[in-house]
This record gives sequence, C-alpha cells and structure tokens, in this order.
Amino acid sequence: MIDYENIPLHWVNRLSFLTRKTLSQGFEEEGLFVSAEEWAILLILWSKGEQTPTALADVTFRDRTTITRLIDQMVKKQFVVREHDEKDRRRVLIKASEKGQALKDELVPIAKSMIATATSGISPQDIETTVKTLNQMTNNLLSKETEDKSKGAK
Repeated sequence: MIDYENIPLHWVNRLSFLTRKTLSQGFEEEGLFVSAEEWAILLILWSKGEQTPTALADVTFRDRTTITRLIDQMVKKQFVVREHDEKDRRRVLIKASEKGQALKDELVPIAKSMIATATSGISPQDIETTVKTLNQMTNNLLSKETEDKSKGAK
C-alpha cells in the first residue's frame, strides 16, 4: 500500500487546487472576476509579451482546445486580443489588451500576498530547494513524455 501523505506529488496537487481557489477568491473579494487560469495566461503575457495559442498551451500544460476556450472567454472579458502576426498572417498572436495590462496593478499585489501567506515561516533556502526540486520533477516527467512519444513514433 502506498501512503499518499508521503508522496510529494500528492502535496503538489493539493497545493495547486488550494492555490487556484485562494487566488480566485482573493481576486473576487476585490471585485476582480479573474479566474486563476486567466491570471496564469495574463502573467505569461505580461512576462513574455504576445504569444501564440500553442505557446500558451505548452507553458500551461493545457491542450489547445482548452486554451482556445480560455482565450475566447478572455476576449469576451476584454482581457486579451487576438491579432494576426504581421510576418505570417496565418499565425494568430494573443496579447494582453489595455484592460488586461491595467489588471496587472490590481492582481499582482493580491497574488504576492497569497504567495507571502503560503511561504510564511519557510526559509529562503528551503524555498529555493523546493523550486529546484519541483523543476527537476517537472523536467523528469517531460523527458519521460518525450521519450515515450519518440518510442511510439518508431
């Protein structure tokens, strides 16, 4: 029998759900109706600039259909806009709209507060080790996924 409480991925999953719930509630309490998933897309766009839907799907580990639905929802809320790439009109780029850019000043402090609460009492060294460990676990699974795909293609 596996003791799930001693499996790091159990805690990662649990923390993920709780983070999304807490973040969404924090936004809503301030009258900002932005889901945690929308926040993740905005955060990427603020950090990296305009992105293709495929790039957003890759970085968020969501499938294209889910990303398309999420982008549709964000376009309706006027958080993002779709534009054709000037260099290749077949490519669509997603970028934060003026409203989406303005949300940064309101959403970031709420997210920082939630992060501060979640990491309170944990040393910077432990945070650094945790980030490195989670990054390595992610890379291990991505390597396995890539390996499995290449075996299946043969």
